[in-house]
Amino acid sequence: MVDASMKNTGLSFFIIKTARLIVAMVVLFAISKPIATGVDITGVEDLAPNCDDKIKALCNHTQHGELQKITVKARDCKATCTYRPPGEDTVVVEGFFVWNRKYEEVTLPEGMPCAFKAACNKDRN
Repeated sequence: MVDASMKNTGLSFFIIKTARLIVAMVVLFAISKPIATGVDITGVEDLAPNCDDKIKALCNHTQHGELQKITVKARDCKATCTYRPPGEDTVVVEGFFVWNRKYEEVTLPEGMPCAFKAACNKDRN
């Protein structure tokens, strides 16, 4: 005869397998999300998640090169777009090796949340 405790064994194995699958999916998502985005955006920790795409759209100037990083200064309603122009990754400037990067400062659009529940206005402050 089957003991009463043995009846729940199958259910326990099912729950453990399901939990492992969920953990594996979370790990896979955590790894693939940064790869899919491609551009490092800093300074947006306190902004809504949908703001990322709006900010990326401001830095859509491919004539400067490939977009590498966006640094948001929400308090100033500005963002700095960092591009990597084609060619060497480092260049010599006044005898020193420096990163070959182009920088562009853009203004966040009106109404975009800045900091401390504020929003950018037409005067940009």
